[in-house]
Amino acid sequence: MPAEAASVLRLRIVKNGRACAPLVMLRLAASRSTSTSMKRQLSLSTFDGQLLDGLDFCAKVYDLFDQVKKSPDGIARLRLRPTKTEKRLLEELIPIARYVQARYREGRRIKVRWLSGSQPFDAILWSSGDLVKHRMAPRKLLVEVTTSVHPNEHLARRLLHERGGSFGVKGIFRDKRTGAIVSEPNVGHGEIATDLANQVLERLKSKSNKNYSPGTVLIVNCVANGLTLPSEWNDAVERVTNAQAHLAFRELFLIEQVLSHSATLYGDRTRGRRRRS
Repeated sequence: MPAEAASVLRLRIVKNGRACAPLVMLRLAASRSTSTSMKRQLSLSTFDGQLLDGLDFCAKVYDLFDQVKKSPDGIARLRLRPTKTEKRLLEELIPIARYVQARYREGRRIKVRWLSGSQPFDAILWSSGDLVKHRMAPRKLLVEVTTSVHPNEHLARRLLHERGGSFGVKGIFRDKRTGAIVSEPNVGHGEIATDLANQVLERLKSKSNKNYSPGTVLIVNCVANGLTLPSEWNDAVERVTNAQAHLAFRELFLIEQVLSHSATLYGDRTRGRRRRS
């Protein structure tokens, strides 16, 4: 800024020790800018087909979660998932964000393109940096997301919303006469790890029957049947590992969102090489 203009601006901003119009206008402009930014609404179209830096993608995903939560009946929307927005957010976007956060680092910058269509993957990840240059990380990955969950889990969420809780997914059923959701106590011992592993293996069996690209990463969003302790999580992961049902994928990334458990199992890398040869 020229010196003359700067002098004039200073004279106009401060007169007799008080702030004048230009300073007030600057403050108003900043306030309007902040207000506009806060009111900017996110949606699935914010992500669909858009190539985003990985950390920007994660920030927008979590902003969308906060936006839904703070909206009218936001808690109900997150529990009952009445539209594609809540379902895709919780079952696809957040698991992908968790995977990106686990892989984005020095030497590996990641860009994400999430797609809402019916293609045989949910997102494409492009990596760049020294780890890619030295072949320690792939340049391109296809990502598929699935959820391992008990068939009654949606009924448990509805009871949580309508009555404040239930006895657990195993004791829930619909009364055939009235259609009402009934929750009864179910006594079990040491079943969390076994049930979780079986649910993951069921999803792996279903996904392995499809012809995925050899460079595909399968993310499994694990919804356990109860609070999962670290020892129970490790037990479940060991059971999945021993079953060797994950070998068809480049990586199997398991996440649990209540206590933030996660684990990575690697597939048979030679399968991709044999298929390309």
